[in-house]
Amino acid sequence: MSNGLPTFDLFAIRYAMRPAKRSDHFIGGDPHDGPMPMDYFVWVAVSGGGAYVIDTGFTAEVAARRGRTASSASIPTRSRT
Repeated sequence: MSNGLPTFDLFAIRYAMRPAKRSDHFIGGDPHDGPMPMDYFVWVAVSGGGAYVIDTGFTAEVAARRGRTASSASIPTRSRT
């Protein structure tokens, strides 16, 4: 049964990562503190009608300022509201 809505393929693309401990992610720390790295992703939805970026993340400059390691170059984007 078709509902008339388009079907999308969804892709998660990792664009940055950083080493961290569990206490870095939880308010008040974590009694089981240990390694818990953080990955950052851009999501892309692709259908016959086009491709749509869902989360553009942050630029390489912002990554450096935040102490993150950017794993790929940022793609210039334009905002649509």
